[in-house]
Amino acid sequence: MPLLVALAWVGLWAVALRPIAGPTNDGYRYATIALELLGESPADAQREALAAYCGKVSRYEARRASINPLTMYDSPRIAERTQACIAKYPDGLTPNEPRYEAIFTDRVGYPALTTPLVAILGVNAGLTLTSVLCTAIGGLLIVRLLREVGLPPHLAVVGQIAYYLSPIGNRGSYPLTEGPMVALTVAALLGAWWLLRQRTAAGLALLIGALAAGTMVRYSTFLLVAGALAAAGLLILFTSPRHRHAGTGILVGVSSLATVAILATAKVLRLSGAGETLQDKWTNHFTTPDVDDPWQRLVDLNANVLPHWLQQELRTPWLLLGLAFGAWALLRHDRALAWLTLAVASTGLATLVAHPILSQGDRLYVAMWLVPVVGLPVLLARRVRASDPAEPPASVAVTPTPRALGRHREYVAD
Repeated sequence: MPLLVALAWVGLWAVALRPIAGPTNDGYRYATIALELLGESPADAQREALAAYCGKVSRYEARRASINPLTMYDSPRIAERTQACIAKYPDGLTPNEPRYEAIFTDRVGYPALTTPLVAILGVNAGLTLTSVLCTAIGGLLIVRLLREVGLPPHLAVVGQIAYYLSPIGNRGSYPLTEGPMVALTVAALLGAWWLLRQRTAAGLALLIGALAAGTMVRYSTFLLVAGALAAAGLLILFTSPRHRHAGTGILVGVSSLATVAILATAKVLRLSGAGETLQDKWTNHFTTPDVDDPWQRLVDLNANVLPHWLQQELRTPWLLLGLAFGAWALLRHDRALAWLTLAVASTGLATLVAHPILSQGDRLYVAMWLVPVVGLPVLLARRVRASDPAEPPASVAVTPTPRALGRHREYVAD
């Protein structure tokens, strides 16, 4: 069933969602890097990526014109629009300042991941399908996590569907890093949970792999993920006597080492850091001189933006309600799981604070949706058990003991 749901999600994208995913400036830059990795010269890669971007822009504009009562009968003029777009950017899509380009070349993981499908399907389809498939895998990882938590299969699939239908799925259908980024965040969460369950080898391998791959995709985000998991592990060690074992210590140690390693790597390789991305904001992508007080401006901008963001969320309070009910359910079910989930979800809020741009809000804080995605199926499981006294309780964070039942195996609490 989870595999069928994942395939249905990919089919939904192919049939219904793909036409409404508009072109992105960032996608053009990832396309250029992917084409260079496939062996094209920088000039050829830039030219092909620009042609793909302009073609998508033209089709998107023609589609919008077809639903405008003033232009619905106009000719689409897709080829003409495409050529005009290409001619508009003879030196590549703006902004094309080297410091701005460096922000994307530091995220080589996603373009590298797209190269097989870009080589087979072309730029636009290759980039987008890679993100969609990563999102599909993220939903399957949610099922695995919820099954490990003790939920029955049908409620685990509810979490998978919530993953696809939330803004995680929406943003994961664009040729951007959100699809692989959230999937790798879920993988790191599952690895951390396995360590708490004392499945040391599997948990350690998955946690290290997810953090390493995530660092290649977007190192700034996984610096936050590693630090958040380290903090959550310490909190669990101090507050939960039954989790004071080697697995939790490994979680804290590996996450802390990963945090230091990511910082050191960024320093050695001179990757674009927080100060550089702040200057990007205040200088209109480095087209004006640097400012002297980027951090103070960030504080001032947040003071203006965050109240507007809260008002916006209160008008359509699905995220706030999902956070409240999801966090409550997780804390009631298993506090260790709650701390881990809240920790990785908090990276979304931290990203919004670091980049307070309302027009990109749901993309920046997309990780916050992991709280309702994980928590609401847990809440449903609690409601089912409350209404049916015969329903056995879901297993909690204890070491599982396998019990063979015919050709099947299930896990029961010690």
